[in-house]
Amino acid sequence: MRNVVTISIPNSLLKSLTIEAKEEQTSRSDVIRRALKQHFFMRDFTKARNKAMAELTKKGIALTEEEIFEKVS
Repeated sequence: MRNVVTISIPNSLLKSLTIEAKEEQTSRSDVIRRALKQHFFMRDFTKARNKAMAELTKKGIALTEEEIFEKVS
């Protein structure tokens, strides 16, 4: 089921959105949906990372972002 949401955005953002949609040959709605999905993914990822870092800190383990990246890559 699809729902309609009305938002207000400044003209400059609307212009950028329209250009992006034309360049990708898609609709403005598709661009906005992808942006929202990415936003929520990043929010959830950041929450999970912060929780994991807090658990490691409780256990006395201190890792930098670079060390974590090396271990998971």
